[in-house]
Amino acid sequence: MTIDLMEATDCDTEKIVIEGFMERYNVSYEEAKDIFIETKKWLWLASKTQNSETALFIDKPLLIIDEMWHNFILHTKLYYKFCIQHFKRFIHHDPTPPNIKQEQRNSLIENPTKALKEHEERLKKQYSIIYDNLGAETLLKWYETMAEKYTPEYIQSIKK
Repeated sequence: MTIDLMEATDCDTEKIVIEGFMERYNVSYEEAKDIFIETKKWLWLASKTQNSETALFIDKPLLIIDEMWHNFILHTKLYYKFCIQHFKRFIHHDPTPPNIKQEQRNSLIENPTKALKEHEERLKKQYSIIYDNLGAETLLKWYETMAEKYTPEYIQSIKK
């Protein structure tokens, strides 16, 4: 289960990743550690859905998790070892390509009602996956607590 995974990171890996994050962002060790724990939960969940129709996506409320994920990926050997050890495969970070982003913007302009409805459906699926696998506490933490604190503006303000 994910609880085992959260504690499973060896101390050296955890320290290196957290301190790397702290070099880039003005946060305490405890705050960075909490973000790292949530990122490991995200990776665990992504490993379960990566090759399915219900693949997860990073949206605005999850940007701080994405920032920690980027930081973890910078430590390529540690990230690779973590993925293989815990998921038996590499968890790829697949950003949305610019042409797809443009298509989404065009859809929103052409038919905002339809585009918003499709986005709501994707969000409902994502909420359901998070709730079913990690519980209400994680869903609320990611989409309320962390979302309220780690706005794009706030993340920008804590960058070093």
